Amino acid sequence: MVLRWHNIQGTNLANREDSGIIPRRNQIASGGDLPRLHYMVLALLLLVCAGYYAMPLADSDFWWHIAAGRDILQRGALPQVDPFGVFPATDIIRNDTVLKGQWLGQVVLYGLFEAGGVNAVVAFRVAVLLSCIGLIYLRAQLPGASKPLALWVLLTLAGLITFGFVGERPQLLSFLFATLFFTFVDLAQQRQNWRWLLPLPLITVIWANSHGGVILAVVLLGMWSGLGWLDQSISTRERYQWLAIAGLVFLASLLTPNGIQTWLYLFQLEGSVLQQRTSEYISALRVYELGFVWSQLWIYSYFVLAAAGLIGLLQLRLWREAVLVVFLAAISISAFRYLAFFLFIGTPYLVLGLGRLMPVKMDAMATPQRVQALLAGVLTILLISGAARGTVFVGGLDRAAYPIAIADFVDQQELTGRAFNNLEWGGYLLWRLAGQVQLFIDGRLLDTSRFPPYTHMLWATPEGVQMFEQGRFQLVILPYHGRFDPQRYKLIDYLAAQGDWRLAFRDSQGMVFVRR
Repeated sequence: MVLRWHNIQGTNLANREDSGIIPRRNQIASGGDLPRLHYMVLALLLLVCAGYYAMPLADSDFWWHIAAGRDILQRGALPQVDPFGVFPATDIIRNDTVLKGQWLGQVVLYGLFEAGGVNAVVAFRVAVLLSCIGLIYLRAQLPGASKPLALWVLLTLAGLITFGFVGERPQLLSFLFATLFFTFVDLAQQRQNWRWLLPLPLITVIWANSHGGVILAVVLLGMWSGLGWLDQSISTRERYQWLAIAGLVFLASLLTPNGIQTWLYLFQLEGSVLQQRTSEYISALRVYELGFVWSQLWIYSYFVLAAAGLIGLLQLRLWREAVLVVFLAAISISAFRYLAFFLFIGTPYLVLGLGRLMPVKMDAMATPQRVQALLAGVLTILLISGAARGTVFVGGLDRAAYPIAIADFVDQQELTGRAFNNLEWGGYLLWRLAGQVQLFIDGRLLDTSRFPPYTHMLWATPEGVQMFEQGRFQLVILPYHGRFDPQRYKLIDYLAAQGDWRLAFRDSQGMVFVRR
């Protein structure tokens, strides 16, 4: 479905635009041809994005997700307790949320992996993210947003920043559903036809069983519908229609195995140890601390333009769009993981606001041909540079991200028992060794009280050594250091000095200790 927005002709529109108000009653045109260069640049942008999105699979949580999907399909039922025996069900809300809250997304990922291996999952990731970028473009074709500089700059930045959201998790589906969700919201708004909102409850049900990000859509739609009561140009009937759909969407979000517990988990997560210790909850303005320098520059640029776009939205008196932009920006500054939703939901509104704010002289200088020609050059350089460095259209598995040889060794030697392991490797070891080795921890962290003793043991503090000895471990499977910290784990040195432990295996990634 291709949507092409256009301005309504007539003097009334010009008068309304002069007053700073864009009319709400616009229509979608089915005709009209954009210059060939326009489509060539769009195709080139999508090609560059596809190339960089097709990076090797390296997400640490991917494996426990597909392990969960495999277990669900084999059992034919959702688990009530940890099927891998790692965590006790001490935290019922978190236990139910993690084990059952993403079941559909986990089944989808496992089905893709089972059908086509790693590259099928990578292709799925590319398809989802390209669909999100494509829907941003389609939604950005709004009346008054035709200024090429605003469109292409924000769209390109959104595409580049999305390089940081290629994790192979059910969250991918959340990105797609969020973008699709607001595509229908925009259609209903532009066509002044509430029937475009009817697919939203169905999308919500599927989304709610795939990932908890559905809560964000419910909140945003509630805000959108509530703010409609402050808009004097909206009839009372329209207000009730939007409010009714918002209510249906909320009820649809409860049609999951966990029901209202999904919402309770959101409040439980705020301020928790898990949130404090997870890199995804670092501010979008501080990702440079994780080594992502180029991404940080793009993010800073996007936020600067977002601030300008917000001013433009306020000048246009588009209050609902402005409030959504402020809310999405605020939660993105709070946690990097929400930035993708800011990009996929907010960018079309920012294109409209930024286009309004641009001076007439700048608009005259930045003709579509000039902007598109410049962008084509930049994108071509990015593509050639990536091809030369071997970083585009790579696919496959990033073997350096997982303890593949270590898991092979443990499997071939038929080592069993309780194993102390690091958190990042837990998902892969769960996929490979569940049923053979009982892990101490993995990325699900169903019992958050396990994290403090895990940290103490990893760094061999006096309390940690005592906890480790009481844990009666038969195996220790560790890398030399953490992903973002080059400091060597102290537990390795402790074990090397103990007579009742022997080093059974080591490679460039890590080592396996076995109790004598």
